Amino acid sequence: MKLAFILLSTVAAAVRPATALPAQENVLLIVADDIGVDVLSCYGEGSIVPPTPNLDALAAQGLLFRNAWGNPTCSPTRATILSGRYGFRTGVGNTVRTNINGLPLSELTIPECLDLGGLGYRCAAFGKWHLGNNSNGAYAAPNLAGFSHYSGAILNFSAPSTYDSWPETVDGTTIKTLRYATTENVDDALAWIGQQSGPWLCYLAFNAAHAPLHAPPQALHGFDLTGLDPFVTPLPFFHAMIEAMDREIGRLLGALDLERTTVIFIGDNGTLEALVQPPFDPDHGKATLYEGGINVPLIVRSSAVVQPGREVGALVNACDLFATVLELADLDPASVLPPGTQLDSVSLLPYLRHPHQAPLRETVFSELFSGMRVPNTREGKAIRNSRYKLIRFTYYPEEFYDLEADPFEQDDLLLHAALDPEQQANLDELRVRLEVLLGG
Repeated sequence: MKLAFILLSTVAAAVRPATALPAQENVLLIVADDIGVDVLSCYGEGSIVPPTPNLDALAAQGLLFRNAWGNPTCSPTRATILSGRYGFRTGVGNTVRTNINGLPLSELTIPECLDLGGLGYRCAAFGKWHLGNNSNGAYAAPNLAGFSHYSGAILNFSAPSTYDSWPETVDGTTIKTLRYATTENVDDALAWIGQQSGPWLCYLAFNAAHAPLHAPPQALHGFDLTGLDPFVTPLPFFHAMIEAMDREIGRLLGALDLERTTVIFIGDNGTLEALVQPPFDPDHGKATLYEGGINVPLIVRSSAVVQPGREVGALVNACDLFATVLELADLDPASVLPPGTQLDSVSLLPYLRHPHQAPLRETVFSELFSGMRVPNTREGKAIRNSRYKLIRFTYYPEEFYDLEADPFEQDDLLLHAALDPEQQANLDELRVRLEVLLGG
C-alpha cells in the first residue's frame, strides 16, 4: 500500500500557487456510506473518532465544507449528485427498493452530460449503486445511466452477503466475489484508471461504513477487536471500517496524478443513530431531517483551490456536485440539458478559486419521502438559511430551530409561547421559500 499519502506534502500544498485548471481535468468523486461529520477528525465535531489521516490530509490540501446537506438516506443523495436535481423532481426520496422508484432513465446524469458535450471523457462507476431496480434496468442500471463501465454492489449487503462474500456486478453480469469489498472497489478503480489515456470521471461509492458491521482485514486498521461482538459493542467495528476505508483511499490517491485530478469526498447521509456519540443526539442521526441526518462531510482537493486548508461555511447541497463536475470539464449544463430542465445544482468552483467568495445560496433544502402513506414515518422537507431551519414533516407538526444557538436541535422554537420579531421574520421567509421551491 502507498500509505505515504498520509504525509502528502501538506506544506507544499499550502504554498502551491493558484493556477487555472489543466485542460480536461480528471475527476475522482468518492461517496462514503453512513459517515457523518461526527466521525471525521478533520471536522472536529465528534467526541470519539477513528483515525482518518488520509481524509485529514485531503482537507488540509483542499477545502472543507462545514454546512453541506445531503438527504437522510443514501439513494436520494446519490440521485441528486448524479442528476443535479432534488428528489421531488426525480422521484427518488428514500432508499431504492423494488417498490420504491429508482433514478429514472429520463434523468440526464453527469456521465451522460459529459458524453453529450463531446469532451472525450471516459466515465466509470465503482462500488455501491443503490439507484436501480426493475424500473430502470436493474443490474444494468449504472451502464444505462451513462457509465461505460461499472463494477460493484447494486445494493447494500444483506445476509447471506458480507463484505468478504458478496455479489459483484460487472457491466450487468453478477458473480460472487470473495475479496474484501472496500479493497476490491479500489483495485477495480485503479485498474480502470490505469487504462485511460484521456480525461476521466471515476465515481467511487463505497459500501463502507454501512452495515453489516464487521472486522476488516487486520492490515487495514489498528483496532483490537478480539472477543468483541459487533451486535454488542458496535462502535469499534464501525470505526475500524472507517479506518480501513481511509487507508484504501490513501492507496488510491497515492497512485494518482493529483495535479491533474480533482478529488471530491462526500458522505451520503449522517451516522446511523445507534452509533451516534455525544454531543450529537442519537435520535437525530441517519434517516432523520435533523442535522445529524443530513449535514454531511464534503471535502474537495483540486489544483483550482486557492489557499488550501480553508473551511467554507456557506450553505451547499450534494446536488451542487453535478454543476461542479461539469464546470471542471468546462461544460455549461445548459448546452446539453433539454430546454426547460429545472436544475437545482450550483457549482462550487467559485469557493475553490476565491477565498472570500460570498455565499452562492441563501437557503439549502433536503427531503425524505417514499411515495407510500406510512403515518409513523418522519418524512418531510427541511430548509435552512444561514441561521434558522424549518422542518415541515408530512405527518407531524412543523419544527423550527435556531442553529446558531442550538446546533443539536434540542429547542423547537415553535413550542415557545411566542417568537421574537427576528425569529418570526425568518420563519415566514423560510415558509415562503419552501412553497416557492416546491411550486417550481
